[in-house]
Amino acid sequence: MEGTLIVERETSPAAHREADSRNVVVSPVEIAFHLLYDERSIEETWTQMPKRVLTSAQSEKEENDSPVGSVRVLDRAMRILKHLAQQPGGLNLTKLSSEIDLHKATVLRFLRTMEQGGFVASGSDGKSWRLGPAFLDINMRMLVRHDIREIARPEMEALSARTGQTVQLALMSEGAVVYIGKVEPAELPLKINTQIGTRRPIHCTSLGKVMAAFGDQTEMERAVRASGMQRFTSQTITSLPQLREEFSGIRARGYAIDDREYNDLVACVAAPIRDASGDVIAALSVSTFGMSVGSASFRRLIPSSVDAAKRISAMVGWKESAASRGRETTHKA
Repeated sequence: MEGTLIVERETSPAAHREADSRNVVVSPVEIAFHLLYDERSIEETWTQMPKRVLTSAQSEKEENDSPVGSVRVLDRAMRILKHLAQQPGGLNLTKLSSEIDLHKATVLRFLRTMEQGGFVASGSDGKSWRLGPAFLDINMRMLVRHDIREIARPEMEALSARTGQTVQLALMSEGAVVYIGKVEPAELPLKINTQIGTRRPIHCTSLGKVMAAFGDQTEMERAVRASGMQRFTSQTITSLPQLREEFSGIRARGYAIDDREYNDLVACVAAPIRDASGDVIAALSVSTFGMSVGSASFRRLIPSSVDAAKRISAMVGWKESAASRGRETTHKA
């Protein structure tokens, strides 16, 4: 905040549409804009703008403690972004500030802040502004999440036909596994008891564990604590240290196993599905009845599951690195 003045205004001159009676951070850039566009002298600007000077710490505390102030900031940022979204060719600062009815200094301050996060970008001439690359990434993630079931369906059907087992697809939502796809052979005598939309815990399912292992660990541990880590079978992991160790092994192997941890008769293997940025956005599993995870039959399911998940990942833009291929070769050996 060095070189920044904190001022409070009591009135709102017509030339300052956004001015109000709350504390406002005024940077040297903003003062320059006032002088340039209000066509007033330094004395006039200074006389009409500041009423009392606060310390930066005081202002930050008051602003942070004010819900109204936070909502106002969000509202202005959204107004800027929504308006730029309607202008593919971009807008210069003067036209943008005029069309959304905000002062140029305020708009510039917001643009500079959002530019750092990639939400807006300036043109090659440095004068026009448009939406930034962050929105391309957000849009891609939304498209992938909406279309992943259709993209994955052919691979799921092929995997189920090859293995004779149930294949399931899931996302992570609000700290739980949510099943969004399922393919099972018609001739199976026993069916896996899941339906589309079914929710399951993270800590005792292969789908949950594989997505959690590659996700934000602080967030995942918070979700696991909130769920209570209920014991479903004698095999269920019920302690965080043990679960952390499990996650570490999953990251090293590239897949997760549910060894009768949710149901005494069901064993599963799950592999992650990644998007173009490498983030895990979903997971694919093969579920079996009465099969030991140490059996040759079960072990053969692992590479099939991992390969199917990789092919789905490739369809949504993921590219496997040389390092990950090397790790896979080591584990297979």
